Amino acid sequence: MGLIQKGHRSRTSNLHFTFYGDLLGIGAAYQLSPQVAYEKLNSFYNTVFNRFEPLCDNPNSPVHVQMFSDSVVMWGSYATEILELLQQVYLDLARKNLLLRGALVDGALVKEPRVEVKHFRKFLPTNDTLARAVGLEKTVKGARLLIESALARKLLSSHSEWLTLEGYMDQFCPNVPASDVLRRICPSPSATSYELLYFWRQSPAVDDNDIADRLKEVAEFHEAHVGDHLRETLKVLKRSEMRRRRTEQLLGACRS
Repeated sequence: MGLIQKGHRSRTSNLHFTFYGDLLGIGAAYQLSPQVAYEKLNSFYNTVFNRFEPLCDNPNSPVHVQMFSDSVVMWGSYATEILELLQQVYLDLARKNLLLRGALVDGALVKEPRVEVKHFRKFLPTNDTLARAVGLEKTVKGARLLIESALARKLLSSHSEWLTLEGYMDQFCPNVPASDVLRRICPSPSATSYELLYFWRQSPAVDDNDIADRLKEVAEFHEAHVGDHLRETLKVLKRSEMRRRRTEQLLGACRS
């Protein structure tokens, strides 16, 4: 695995996390056609598997992933690196017209060891990390990747000025490359948590006009509660683009 390997340690590698996410719109898809819903779920499962299988195919992996129905739960260490992988998952899904809403919280899930048999599995959490992740994820609409404030403070401990929008613009730290995932952590509009501006790719900028146009058009064909998810996703795309442009402007001014 390129991101997490023996000998590699970032400044936040020891941070533990729990992530919960669910795929939006599966209930409506089942009402239209069980086959359509199955195909969406199949694509969702394959996308997450392809990104995380190289990491999890190791008995000593620091990360655990469990998927069921339209949901995914992840927990372990290496919070910064997991954000990088989750960004790729979100982008992969967006290209496939799939919207994932999730939240990353501080602390790794702990579950009680239970006696199991082949066809009777048990999953009993003994701490509140999963409950916090689920609760935070439900507070917003759209394909969002929320980050609990307590975890964001730890992730940005070396750049505490970035915990506010003004602080990011005033203290943009030219020694941190534009590709650093920490630059994509931003206060959410509600100011109750943070979010990852995942549409700002770590590779050279990619034009997302096609995704934006599709979100706007499809939103017009849905009732408000569904259209709101699409419009809120579009806002994430716009915020991602604004921060990318602002960062490039600041870094460019620093070099000139």
